[in-house]
Amino acid sequence: MGCDELIESLRKEADAKIRQIWKEAEEEAGVIRADLSRGLEAMKQEGPYGQPLKNDVVNILLEAESRARIIKLEYEDRFSARLYSLAASCLGFLRDENYAEIFGRLTLDLPSYEWGKVTVNPRDSGLAKEYYPEAEIAADSDIAGGMAVENKGGDVKVINTFEKRLERSWPQMLPDLLGDIRRETMDNGTPR
Repeated sequence: MGCDELIESLRKEADAKIRQIWKEAEEEAGVIRADLSRGLEAMKQEGPYGQPLKNDVVNILLEAESRARIIKLEYEDRFSARLYSLAASCLGFLRDENYAEIFGRLTLDLPSYEWGKVTVNPRDSGLAKEYYPEAEIAADSDIAGGMAVENKGGDVKVINTFEKRLERSWPQMLPDLLGDIRRETMDNGTPR
């Protein structure tokens, strides 16, 4: 499977997951609306609309709005976790073109130090040896790209991997991603 096919497959999987999350959110909202409707109907049958009844209606509406917000936040949190997982699974694609140059730039981001151990993706052992000829080179297949370094005593460590960079930038990226996804999946305010 080529890179384009894999990206398209991930995009289709994400679209299906988005539709499922929207469906679940809409079903939960329907339950809340039904509860609200039953509560209002029960109040109408209790007697004439007086001030205490209006307060009950306001309280029910406020509670329903609060529950709806909580549900929306829970679904957004689940969806955000799914997006993060998808983004992390795509980090390997950053290795495709000019990776040696990218690796070199990542080494420049590190402070000048005599690094005793450099941990990299197994495919990067040669690159790491070029940049850190005196260091012990360790392989970690959980690293998509970049490196983790530590001094000889082990008391100074710096992680400059694709995974750590994603983790650090995720809070800034997420709102834009969610906005883009909402625009793409919403058609006149309703999910596709």
